[in-house]
Amino acid sequence: MQAPAPATLRPSDDELAQTARLLIRLRWVAGLSILLLTAIARWGINIELPAGGLLALSVAVLGYNTALLAEARRPDRPAATVRRALWGQVALDWLAMVALVHLTGGITSPALIYFVIHVALAATLLPLRGARGLALLATLIVAALAALEASGALPHIALPDLGLDGDLHRRGAPVLAALFFFSTTALTVAELVARQAEGLRQREARIRALNEARAAFSRAATHELRAPVASSLALVRSVEQGYLDELTPSQAVIIERVGARLDGLRELIDDLLDFAASREAAVAQPLLELVDLSAALADAIERERPVADARNIAVHAPPREPLLVRAEDAGLGMIFSNLINNAIKYTSDGGVVTVCCAAQREAGWVTIAVQDTGIGIPAAELPHIFDEFFRASNAKKSKIVGTGIGLAAVRAMVEHYHGTITLDSAEGEGTRVTVRLPLEDQRRAAKISG
Repeated sequence: MQAPAPATLRPSDDELAQTARLLIRLRWVAGLSILLLTAIARWGINIELPAGGLLALSVAVLGYNTALLAEARRPDRPAATVRRALWGQVALDWLAMVALVHLTGGITSPALIYFVIHVALAATLLPLRGARGLALLATLIVAALAALEASGALPHIALPDLGLDGDLHRRGAPVLAALFFFSTTALTVAELVARQAEGLRQREARIRALNEARAAFSRAATHELRAPVASSLALVRSVEQGYLDELTPSQAVIIERVGARLDGLRELIDDLLDFAASREAAVAQPLLELVDLSAALADAIERERPVADARNIAVHAPPREPLLVRAEDAGLGMIFSNLINNAIKYTSDGGVVTVCCAAQREAGWVTIAVQDTGIGIPAAELPHIFDEFFRASNAKKSKIVGTGIGLAAVRAMVEHYHGTITLDSAEGEGTRVTVRLPLEDQRRAAKISG
């Protein structure tokens, strides 16, 4: 039985946004290049060109690119708006390319190659049939332009100083040859690029499905383990505290070891759940919402404060102010709880943990730093600190319970929120972990807080 053909995958919203940003950057280069080269050719080396038309085209390209850039920077744009804006860019570019080709020799213009480049860019977003159609459309546009110039309906602009003069645009054989090579090149490029892009999307979909299955298994398995481990630990603590009978010294040692192992197993389960959640979020790409970061940070500090109080560790919290980021409450809670818990865990009794939060509003970032006075990390091991299951050698020697998964989960979640995380540490002097997240428009934060 023949396997069904894989479904055609549409590009994700992130792919569309990246392509739109790429087109905007390339358009700045194109508009400024037309402006600069026209000025140099016409007034620098005295080449006869339709300078007025080319300069007007350059200004038009730079003008609509400025408007498109402002549109692309608008927050909360629906996916449908992003798609329409992208195809609007393509349409405007094709009009600009028609004008450029006409002003630089028509069917004889070397600028025809830009149509092929644009077809290749669009083919990364289109299914195979659409890419072929776009290549044919480009051929029809060029053929129509050639026909209009050959018939005299549109004046042909000759550039004798560049060797683009004579009546070549009126001669059938050269025009047909140019159209043949242009159309075959455009179709070949569209076919190759569209097939490669579709293959990459299919491969990415299979990898995403495998990662989702793995995350689902980890989550289900750890959920099933959490309840019996918590129950067993509660029973062990009851025995340890003498609720049944007084323990002999040897029994107390055994019960203490069992409790320590169960504590370690509980932490491993919690970290595995966090890690599975971070991977699942990165793969599934859930819709991010506007979240008050200060509230999530304050909640995390209060959750971890009893652990610090029990060991006489001072936790200094930053002042609260509305700071909106695009994230999830649960994800931010996991990030901050993990970092603060680590800082408390690896700080000696009577130490200090300081949490700072600062907004760089003009740059559009918010920085959260968690500083401790703990055991620190050896310099040689710092490059591996975000690796899965890695624990510093001095942490292992200290016999402090840990899994080495927490920071890997935190980094995955921070990157999912388009942020960065760095860690600075010196052995015996403490550790500072810094997280930077994109800050949303503060006017929205004021509305939410009001």
